[in-house]
Amino acid sequence: MMMSFIAAIAMAHLGPNAATAPKIEVVMEKGGTFVIETVPDKSPKTVEGILAFVKDKFYDEQRVHRVEDWVTQWGAPASKDKDLDSMEVLGGGSGKNLVFEASDVSFLRGTVGIASKGAKTGGDCQLFIVKRDSAFLDGSYAVLGRVIEGIDVVDKITRGDRIKSMQIKKEEE
Repeated sequence: MMMSFIAAIAMAHLGPNAATAPKIEVVMEKGGTFVIETVPDKSPKTVEGILAFVKDKFYDEQRVHRVEDWVTQWGAPASKDKDLDSMEVLGGGSGKNLVFEASDVSFLRGTVGIASKGAKTGGDCQLFIVKRDSAFLDGSYAVLGRVIEGIDVVDKITRGDRIKSMQIKKEEE
């Protein structure tokens, strides 16, 4: 019952194609899993770029380098073994720039965005999840999707926690 309610909220928030959109499963090293449902109909190039990183296991073994009361962020390859305060981590990426895609998706709790060097600027590979409604980000950052399972896991992530793996979730038949 609860899952259908959450799915209904996600569909209303993300659009009519949310139910068939690719999903990314994030497994944390210290335990816990959360699932991101992507929005290819809202941010097609963003979703395509991030899914390519996931397929290449780009995010596996990275550490979360930013945790604040309203946001959690990861995605710098240097976070695997560098100091989390180094510029290689804070501003690091893959070197592949994604174009900026504005969308009408609001940054409600659980929305996953693409970090960048400024508003309305394309990002690279760093992802963030807002842990509370953050409408001030609306229209300024590209949206990858929304956490549809495991938001409680996201809430428990601390700085330095390691991502065991990120993979495209297979649809259950």
